[in-house]
Amino acid sequence: MVDILFWALVVVVIGSMLGEWLGVNGYLGNQWFLFGYQGWEYLELGRIWQIGLVAGMAIWLFIVYRGIYNGLKKERDKGGLIHLLFYASIAVPAFYIFAFFIHPDGNFTMSDYWRWWVVHLWVEGIFEVFAVVIIGYMLVNMNLITKSSVVRMLYFQIILLLGTGVLGIGHHYYYNGSPESWIAIGAVFSALEIIPLTLLVFEANDHYKLLKEGGVHFPYKMTFWFLIATSLWNIVGAGVTGFLINLPAVNYFEHGQQLTPAHAHAAMMGVCGMFAIAVLIYSLRNIVNPEKWNDKLLKWSFWTMNIGLFGMVFVSLTTIGFIQLKEAYEKGYWSLRTSEFLQKDIIQDLLLIRAVPDTVFIIGVVLLVIFCVKVLFHLRKPNQKEEGQQ
Repeated sequence: MVDILFWALVVVVIGSMLGEWLGVNGYLGNQWFLFGYQGWEYLELGRIWQIGLVAGMAIWLFIVYRGIYNGLKKERDKGGLIHLLFYASIAVPAFYIFAFFIHPDGNFTMSDYWRWWVVHLWVEGIFEVFAVVIIGYMLVNMNLITKSSVVRMLYFQIILLLGTGVLGIGHHYYYNGSPESWIAIGAVFSALEIIPLTLLVFEANDHYKLLKEGGVHFPYKMTFWFLIATSLWNIVGAGVTGFLINLPAVNYFEHGQQLTPAHAHAAMMGVCGMFAIAVLIYSLRNIVNPEKWNDKLLKWSFWTMNIGLFGMVFVSLTTIGFIQLKEAYEKGYWSLRTSEFLQKDIIQDLLLIRAVPDTVFIIGVVLLVIFCVKVLFHLRKPNQKEEGQQ
């Protein structure tokens, strides 16, 4: 099933990219919406490829279900941790359904409304719920937090995320013809989404300190480091930089300028990227021969990636963003897009300087790849219990 999922991904990615190119260049005629480029930012892929994407997510859901089936049977509480993992997994393909509410002859306001239910609620809401459930599951397995604490925190997360997530979408409704009440609603509620994940990891950090002070061997140190990074970047990326550009008075003068990619870099790589690496390292730690495991490369990878990402966000993007904001306040939004502004020495210098943190970040990625390749040659043999489960 994993092989089927992989090739389904290949077909959807290559097919959608080819379709987008053909559609943009007018080669698909009236079939542009089905096979080509829909014309909506972040939802570019044609309808056929969207159906393929949902089919792929359904296969992924079945793989997850197959892996936790025994756990679901043993867990009597339908609201327990493993059941929450299953519910969060179901939500991933289910909440993509809003993408199918967009039609080529639909009203712009309604289409843009539903687009943000995918781009914001699906990505920033459902994905984060799923991520927090996975993080909670990992922390329990690493004995850093009790299952009861995780479940309480997860319910808090789900209530807060789905509540504030739906209302927080309002900061995307400023310019699409929606009622002006969304300006206040979107600005306030989108700031609350970062709280549960932050509290969850901070509580786990207290347990980690107790283990460290007690001299207890902890084999998942680097996994936990990347989870800490996930939490901190959640505060910085989704919180600080996200809240900054969500403020209507700022967004009106900033929309789509360099403060936006500053938020995107910090939130996407800082939260989703660091979380994915944490899951990768956790998985490898469980299948690699313990005698062949060495954290040295991972430590270098951790620091170079985080330092590089910090430099990208704050040395270059955020600095240029504030310069743009000042320019917009003084001369108007139009001035930000002129060649005169973009060719200023300070803007060009800051863009050039960004090559330094970019390079540092790339070094971190290369170190991670080297580590993964090395340990894959030292996989441990499964024990009899694991062979029986397979």
